[in-house]
Amino acid sequence: MSLNTDHSGRIRTRQRAKRACETCKLRKRKCDGHEPCTYCLRYEYQCTFNPHPRRKPAPTKSSARPSEELDSPRLSDRVDPNQAHMEANSGTAFPHLLGMRLNPQGAPKVYGFSWNLGPRDERVEPFTNITDLISNGEMDELAAQYLKKIHPVYAILDPDALRQKIIARWHDPATAASYDPVLCGVAALGSLYSGHQEHPKEGALLRSAKEMLETTRISKKTLLHHATAWILRTIYLRSTNCPHASWMASCSTMHIIEAIGAHQDPELVSLVYSDTADGSVNEESQRRLFWVATVLNSWISYEYGRSRVILRGVSCKPPLPRTGDFTTDLISLYQISERLDPDQNNKVSDLEEALTRVERLALSHDALVLSQSNLALTIYRRLRVASSNISNDILTRIIRLGNDGLNAAVRLAGDRCPWWHVANIPFQFLCILLAIDTRESLSHVGPALRSFKAITRHYSTPTVHTALETIESLVRLSQNKKERDLVLLKDSMQPEEPELTEQGSTTQAFNDGSWFGVTGDLTVPDNLDWDWDVFLDTQVPFFDEGEYGGQRYR
Repeated sequence: MSLNTDHSGRIRTRQRAKRACETCKLRKRKCDGHEPCTYCLRYEYQCTFNPHPRRKPAPTKSSARPSEELDSPRLSDRVDPNQAHMEANSGTAFPHLLGMRLNPQGAPKVYGFSWNLGPRDERVEPFTNITDLISNGEMDELAAQYLKKIHPVYAILDPDALRQKIIARWHDPATAASYDPVLCGVAALGSLYSGHQEHPKEGALLRSAKEMLETTRISKKTLLHHATAWILRTIYLRSTNCPHASWMASCSTMHIIEAIGAHQDPELVSLVYSDTADGSVNEESQRRLFWVATVLNSWISYEYGRSRVILRGVSCKPPLPRTGDFTTDLISLYQISERLDPDQNNKVSDLEEALTRVERLALSHDALVLSQSNLALTIYRRLRVASSNISNDILTRIIRLGNDGLNAAVRLAGDRCPWWHVANIPFQFLCILLAIDTRESLSHVGPALRSFKAITRHYSTPTVHTALETIESLVRLSQNKKERDLVLLKDSMQPEEPELTEQGSTTQAFNDGSWFGVTGDLTVPDNLDWDWDVFLDTQVPFFDEGEYGGQRYR
């Protein structure tokens, strides 16, 4: 119970509303008890109160009435002050604000009344029915694979609710539902991560989900499960497609998240989102969707070197830990990685502290170990920019985390789990080992390269083979550089060769003794009977007379 003080400084307690409307009960929000309540008025929900048995009124003091009036939670107390500028900019929200001032009961909805001259009718083609692609039994099997492989890391779905949706969908197979993109995404990922031959309709399931999701970007009504389906598509593309495709999908996901107001706490959602907000949002599901979408968009953007989508007015709390998944561990990794935002100019001490936080995380899922290792390798790349002198202790710790990721990649490849870092970690780790270029780092190149080749045998795709050929060429280039350096060192130890001067062969002949008819060492032995008078009196023809026309050089 919160405490407040009145003008005289006395402590008084906040009076809670004695009843709550059905909308606030459903959405688990505080209700002020007014009819209609302030929350429903603001977001144009139907505000109803179920009757309850009459109770004998408890005696109250006369002073309680003004206290209750002063302490009743007002909407202005719950709205983030930073949202006021957004609402002031919004021409679509202003008519509603004006109407609320003039007549709260008859205020117009938030809508782009004069946004343009009106839409043209756009013909919507019928989508492929998921029940025509796969049977109920096949859907159950693919969903089971999804819940086993994807759900523990990216827990954005409630398993029981998913199973109920599947039952309901195949109970009425002829009627398409707005939840179909989620079911298609679950089935496609279940096929991709099944560990054996993919389902023959995997591509058709993916295309069907794409067709339906493309309409959500221009749809007037966006629902929470549209964001769920976009996240599933992002995960699939990150696992199978080029960086650009997964980056674009992750950005679209963030825009859908903003459209439904899932980035803000339910009690602080800005008025500007009321025309597209999903009124049936479960608070915990909303938190998980926002945080998982943020993790994917940020990490894909960092690794691709592109800008991430930054939403204003974020107030969504982190999700609560839940038995059966490790999503909160994933978010903990992301919170550390926020320091690696390209806009932050980190000191070396900041990066080293981030590495220490990464090391402290005890992760039990191999997919998270891959992300942990990738984060450590990213920290090393940032350290190279921040400083030209990285301590040996830091290098040893980075190599250790790299090896942890390498071992996790080999295990996941053996289990046929195609997480994107299964190929990325061995490749990046080998690049960094070559970049570190110490005796310790180079000693890990051989084992890492053999591990990468083992992964290639499990996933013999053109992409993996190209990555392997590229890293092998880099190893050869490093080897050639070492060999050239070795040649230079060997040459430096060779005996110095005599240097020729302008006199050319004459000087060389004098130096090596050939001028005197001898070669080699000119040192005279002690027992040699040498007649210096004869040697000095001997006339030596320096030039041939015939060569200079009979003239002698004097």
